[in-house]
Amino acid sequence: MSDPAPNAEDLILLLTRHQEALFRYIFSLVPCEADARDILQETSVALFRKFDQYDATRPFLPWAYRFAYLQVQKHREKAARSPLLFSEDVMDLIANERALIEPRLDERLRLLDACLAKLTPQDKELVTRRYALREGAEEMMRRFAMSRRTLFRNLEMLRQRLHECVTRQLETEGLA
Repeated sequence: MSDPAPNAEDLILLLTRHQEALFRYIFSLVPCEADARDILQETSVALFRKFDQYDATRPFLPWAYRFAYLQVQKHREKAARSPLLFSEDVMDLIANERALIEPRLDERLRLLDACLAKLTPQDKELVTRRYALREGAEEMMRRFAMSRRTLFRNLEMLRQRLHECVTRQLETEGLA
């Protein structure tokens, strides 16, 4: 007896599970975050339209990457006059390289989460507000009662500590 055809609920579950990775892939191919978010939405629609063709015995993410790549191509055609676009050869090179390093990026993200957990609550809040919530410097200066210089010095120090922590963990686990 064969498996039932995938349905919209299956797609929603897969997209929810893989949305961040799919966004990172798209954002590696376009220079603007807003464009990457738009392309992610267009990719989701394209995946919905073709989901009946998805083979559930195969990994979802590589299949979704192909759709994302095509949506990036469509976006490039629409924005062909923009001087910020990569040449098609460069974009192909980035997409291929991204596919090769995907497991290492996932591992670094896992280790980054572990390193973030080691920060003090205030340091973790600084990092989260700036990078996850994209809070502006002026708001953060008020919230944490810091000068601009102190805020950016602290953020730079935290980025360095996190980088060193991830690097140490990679070496410890023999993944460096």
